[in-house]
Amino acid sequence: MLIKMINFNLNVRVRRIQYAKVHRWQPPVDLAFKLFSNGSFEATSFGPCCPQPDTGIYIPTQDEQCLYLNIFTPKHKSNQSLLPVLVWIHGGGLMTGCSSQSIPLLYNGTNIIRNSLEQPVIIVTINYRLGIFADMYLVELIKENSHWPTAGNYNYLDMLSALHWININIRDYGGNPNNVLLFGESSGEKAVVDIGALKGSSNLYHHIISQSAGLTSSYYSNISSALQISNKIVEQLNCTNPKSELILQCLRNTSINDLIMIYGDGRLQSVIDGYFFSYYPLLAIQHGKYNRNINMIIGTNKYELPVCLVFPDMDSEFAILNLTEILGQNRVSTVINYYQLNNCSSNINDTNRCCDKTNLILDTLFGCSIRHCNPGICPKLSKEEGAGVCFHTAELPLVFGTESYYSSMNPINCTWDDQTRIYSNKIISYWINMAKKGEPSKQWQKYDSSTSKYLQFTPYHEFSMKSWDHDCSIFDQIEQDDLYEMFGNIS
Repeated sequence: MLIKMINFNLNVRVRRIQYAKVHRWQPPVDLAFKLFSNGSFEATSFGPCCPQPDTGIYIPTQDEQCLYLNIFTPKHKSNQSLLPVLVWIHGGGLMTGCSSQSIPLLYNGTNIIRNSLEQPVIIVTINYRLGIFADMYLVELIKENSHWPTAGNYNYLDMLSALHWININIRDYGGNPNNVLLFGESSGEKAVVDIGALKGSSNLYHHIISQSAGLTSSYYSNISSALQISNKIVEQLNCTNPKSELILQCLRNTSINDLIMIYGDGRLQSVIDGYFFSYYPLLAIQHGKYNRNINMIIGTNKYELPVCLVFPDMDSEFAILNLTEILGQNRVSTVINYYQLNNCSSNINDTNRCCDKTNLILDTLFGCSIRHCNPGICPKLSKEEGAGVCFHTAELPLVFGTESYYSSMNPINCTWDDQTRIYSNKIISYWINMAKKGEPSKQWQKYDSSTSKYLQFTPYHEFSMKSWDHDCSIFDQIEQDDLYEMFGNIS
């Protein structure tokens, strides 16, 4: 079989392949065993991105038939052994994003491969369904498909379909199906953790790296909530009908733009449905119901949301408004009282600044959520005096070595200099080590919840072990209350 490829780099081949077909609100149709009819396949451009709202980020052509993956491989291998495979799952709140987003290309596997000449690897980036096209959970959808007794979570079904394609076919491209690492950022980091709790995911991957982790119950729905929200969308689209088939016909005849508009910023989260997604992931990890023998890195950036740089003079009203959007109405009142946000100051010279308290809350929230990842390796990418601010998504060009994209981000107090390149290369080498050996470095100690120490990784001092000094009691209690409200007594 001949695959014509994207002419991307003298040392790297890039192939674009459709791994599954889409039928709206149905599980993907696997193409893992499909042979190309004429013995060849034209793969000289990236496939279309999945439909999504406009956020100002460059997204190429969109189409519902968007389930493509891109394979970055070295042109020349030093030996005939199969190579580790790193599979990237992009972020975007499960609402936006694409494997081929942005100009210059952000998720560019070329630079990782160029930095892995001594330890060559293969990079795969994937698309998956987003927003309303992934989330709808209706009784009518369940009744329609006698082979699939649930609905929703179509994005995760897509991801498993991509991993299945890789498992069956990656040998043909020099990859080792028995050595697959998943890595992702933001909602992509949530996905690489969640996959371990999905039905049918075992043995499809072996390591994960979860970047910019924020693992809390607020990102999940129970069946009751999912049904309520989905049925409301049916009403808003005037698709209500006593006949199930006519409801689905109406929904499927609705245009892409109308569906995106009615869904807005998104209201449905990943559904814990008791079948495909049977257990809340962090509880699955704690109670031995998670995929076994998975090596895991879960970490955050130092300032995921650099509030004081963007809003140095925020007042208490603005602080509470922003935290409500992040934490939700049910959570925020407890946090306001605990941190005494009503009494904070907008004066930039005051020691009781609202932005400082908000920073502390968000840093604590991100950090507290990853304490539940044991066993694992928990790093924090950080800044040093004189270096720029490491905020949410700031690590992406460092992980991919995309210098041109780094400059286009307008990073805070940052320039791409020799030290940045060394830092980026070092991160890439650790990620490659994780793929090859299941550990990034001998210096990185496995996380031990009894000591509450994490590893901080900075441009100048590299490794340092830090003691967790934030009080997580309030967030632990909120998490426990939310889980009980959503799922009952499942501890």
